[in-house]
Amino acid sequence: MMITSGFVVILLAIGLRNIEAEEHGNDFDAIKGCKQYNTEMGYDEPLYYIPTNILNNTVDHGEFKYYKIGVLGTNDGVIRLSNYMYPYDKNVTEIVVGSHWNTRSGGRTQYRTSSNEYKNTDLVRALTPNMLNPFRPVMLKLKLWVDGKKEVFHDGHDYPFLGFMDTQKLPVNYMAFTRRNLTLVFFYDCPM
Repeated sequence: MMITSGFVVILLAIGLRNIEAEEHGNDFDAIKGCKQYNTEMGYDEPLYYIPTNILNNTVDHGEFKYYKIGVLGTNDGVIRLSNYMYPYDKNVTEIVVGSHWNTRSGGRTQYRTSSNEYKNTDLVRALTPNMLNPFRPVMLKLKLWVDGKKEVFHDGHDYPFLGFMDTQKLPVNYMAFTRRNLTLVFFYDCPM
């Protein structure tokens, strides 16, 4: 059987096109199957707390649970974790990604009074330059331990870029999403 050089060139071009298509996939494929939450409410406004027991894609290992979340925007993505649907006069945990104009991330506890005044207590800060992006969702995986340990991973990575201990060990029965100044879009209950 004789193969002409033109045939080989065509096969090579098709193969290269397939490789190029794989390298330049659609970043929004990562949010397929996720629910969407737009941050119309700001940091100091009453937030809608989502019950974690209604989420379909939680991975429960007994000692810890995984949640996959995406964030689309420029800075200050805030994930609040609570034991209560209306956590006034109570403590919550906040995970903030892309704070300080998208240069840092951190974990903290927050006590918010019924008059909406709050006090934040930092538990950890990490340098995370250019964490968030307004053109593609950044996919994160939260690993929340029963003993209060909280870890945040880039989806697909084996090691967390942020980890801290919440000594109050509050159960995470609700989560909410908010922003500091610019509108963000969160994607939650994403398939693992």
